[in-house]
Amino acid sequence: MLLGGIQRTRRSFGAGIAALTAALGSPGIRSAMASSPLIVVDRPAPLFDAAVAIELRGFPARQPITITATQTYPNMSRWQGRATFTSDDDGRVHVARQAPISGTYDDVSAMGLIWSAELLPGQSKSPPPGSIMQPKLVELVAMSPDGIRAELTLARHVAGPGVTRHPIRTEGIVGTLFLPANSGPHPAVIVLNGGDGGIDEYRGAILASHGYAALNLGYFGMEGLPRGLVNIPLEYFGNAIRWMRTQPWLGDRFLAVWGESRGGELALLLGATFTDINAVIAWAPSGVVFWALGL
Repeated sequence: MLLGGIQRTRRSFGAGIAALTAALGSPGIRSAMASSPLIVVDRPAPLFDAAVAIELRGFPARQPITITATQTYPNMSRWQGRATFTSDDDGRVHVARQAPISGTYDDVSAMGLIWSAELLPGQSKSPPPGSIMQPKLVELVAMSPDGIRAELTLARHVAGPGVTRHPIRTEGIVGTLFLPANSGPHPAVIVLNGGDGGIDEYRGAILASHGYAALNLGYFGMEGLPRGLVNIPLEYFGNAIRWMRTQPWLGDRFLAVWGESRGGELALLLGATFTDINAVIAWAPSGVVFWALGL
């Protein structure tokens, strides 16, 4: 048979197949066909409080593989965790199931690279308003001693899909309200900061991501509020509670108050004072009311 002027026979075709098979069996070709090094995660865009299983694939077998996780926050501060693992016979590392042989943490921990991170040198700045709605990026880099490398960017979300953020400046209330994706009704939480004052929006956003309406309520250290934690009237908080009870997404449903440190002290006080509070979460509180701050 003629094809393009070249005669093909069964014998020559068979010889070609044999040559191709021999070529594919050579060490150089097998190496080129091997899977490229990869970082694989089970959740590429997880919530901020969700554990992520990280796996390394395609690395040399039984070799030390180092992985770093560099987090960049809206205030431009950068934090890095690192760990070195021994790859298995298939060139894989299962971060959630293996203890590192060295690094910023010691034991088996799926999120050890995140919680053990250390602050890197550099200048930070005030984050822009609303930055809590943007994902927090984690740059994962894995490398073997001979320079084989893989990279992956993990996007961790404090505000999940559909969560909305609403600055509140009404009826004397200063705060930020986070609402879940659907219209409700929702259980709700008043979130109080501690002795630093201001508003920490992280807890409110993550609560809304799990189905709670959350009011991050400022009570000092912000524009329109006292400069220090001095003689804050409890009526201010009673007003915020009444305002929340009038919202269609809450009404007479479950309402908790959550405070940390001096805010935990305040949460206990509010729970003992206002019957509209159904639960109290006091994080590292005092059992008594302490002195003023920021006089």
